[in-house]
Amino acid sequence: MRVFMVKKILNRVFVVLGVVFILLLILAATPASFYMHYNLGIDPNHDYDTVQQFEPQHVIMMGGAGMPSAGNLMRLYYTAGLAKNYDCPIIIVHPQDSICHAEMLYYLVNQGITREIIHDTIGTNTRSQVLGLAENYPDLLTTNILVVTSPEHLRRTIKCFNKAGFQQVRGMAAYEGTVDFNLSLKHQKTKGRESIPSVESTNLRYTFWNYLKLEIDTLREYCALFYYRIKGWI
Repeated sequence: MRVFMVKKILNRVFVVLGVVFILLLILAATPASFYMHYNLGIDPNHDYDTVQQFEPQHVIMMGGAGMPSAGNLMRLYYTAGLAKNYDCPIIIVHPQDSICHAEMLYYLVNQGITREIIHDTIGTNTRSQVLGLAENYPDLLTTNILVVTSPEHLRRTIKCFNKAGFQQVRGMAAYEGTVDFNLSLKHQKTKGRESIPSVESTNLRYTFWNYLKLEIDTLREYCALFYYRIKGWI
């Protein structure tokens, strides 16, 4: 009897997982995951034009990845540009790691940053890092600050700053640039077996897989938002 019940439960679990997997595949064939990911990268309190008109006194980069890495390099690229544009100091929020900090400092200096670069190493998640900033730099609570982080983390990050009492905070998502050239295989010499047709559709070759990856990032972030919400952190 117990074996039968276990099999029944496992069958239902596998059916649910199968349905979820099929839904993910279907969504990856549509632009839904792109827009879900894009919405996570919008400042929850201010629109893009308002952020552009904002005059920050500090640029804060939320780190966490290795160096070099796609995530940190994108954030550093935006951070360097904003710091030079507004001529303001930088605070890098990143867990203690001498190699990463040295590499990030080296990158910013090579980008022409001459203002002060501060490293804050308190905390390993967004909540603890924001609380560390509020404790170590209380003046920031009433200072104009511009926070740079990855698109999928922006909404949660800004809400954490708001919850911690920061009054003048804006967010900037470190989006990567998109390619602007023809990816078609027509009229290109690719050789190989002629009996196997070339896959011309860029939707099958690139877009579908990119959207599937965005789905994973987006769903993970929604789970994090839910957890932060029930914990009372945002």
